[in-house]
Amino acid sequence: MNSPSRGRLPKLSAILAFETAARTGSLASAADSLALTAAAVSQQIRQLEQHLGIPLFIRAKRGVTLTEQGADYLAYVQEAFETLRVAQQHVDRQRGKQTLTVFALPALASKWLNPAIGDWQALSPDGDLRLHATHAAVDFAHSAADFALCFGDQDYPLLEKVRLFQDRVQPVCSPDLRSQGDWTQRPLIHLDWGKESQFLPGWHEWFSAAGLQPPPRRGLTYNLTSLAIDAAVQGRGALLGQRGLIERELASGALVPLAEPALPLSKPYYVVYPQRTLDKPGAAAFLRWLQALSQRAV
Repeated sequence: MNSPSRGRLPKLSAILAFETAARTGSLASAADSLALTAAAVSQQIRQLEQHLGIPLFIRAKRGVTLTEQGADYLAYVQEAFETLRVAQQHVDRQRGKQTLTVFALPALASKWLNPAIGDWQALSPDGDLRLHATHAAVDFAHSAADFALCFGDQDYPLLEKVRLFQDRVQPVCSPDLRSQGDWTQRPLIHLDWGKESQFLPGWHEWFSAAGLQPPPRRGLTYNLTSLAIDAAVQGRGALLGQRGLIERELASGALVPLAEPALPLSKPYYVVYPQRTLDKPGAAAFLRWLQALSQRAV
């Protein structure tokens, strides 16, 4: 380990790489979070260690573990970052900015929230809304998030939360596909949500609920709801579409409903937030607007 640098602060990017790796316990996870390569994150951390003259991590194949000196340094880093966040909020208030940052699941952001953003802008013309789409759980202590729109609230037991809506799925397809005859004999579009798939009714559940024999599994499988909706619009197959997310496609006729029943998802969507969010200008009004928007979802 090189001698520590005296009187000169290390690069902020190196400190951020260290803090992210310490929080996630993995260079690969830190790289994903920072949109860098794992090699770049590792290099920045080594530069920080050389600058400080101490080892910060014990490296292993399964991840990284803080050394005792690294844990001490992390406490100061996290305190400094929190001070910076408080300072940013103070500056925003002083400027009268109504900057709200919303994290949301990608399909919920693109198919439900974003189409209605114009209505919010009309209500709050001086506000600044930032929309960030992600599947990852939101760490409010280490991100700019004010609100998070999520499926279920199990990842946020200590935060404030408001139930938005519980969606339901129903068979839909393009008008062209419906005109080709018995849709049950056409390709079916499937969704794979990983561990969350247990909360999303699939084709087997739908055919059973309809009292029909499920056809052999065939067709396309997607892990992103928005891609599955696009495929259905393109006539690639029938989809169990979420009514709250295909409102525009149904209204325009790009998708048409095929049959009942409509099956509910096993969990509702929520908006979650720390109590401090409501201290920001426009936050309470935005929360009320989200609740009103959710009433139109299903």
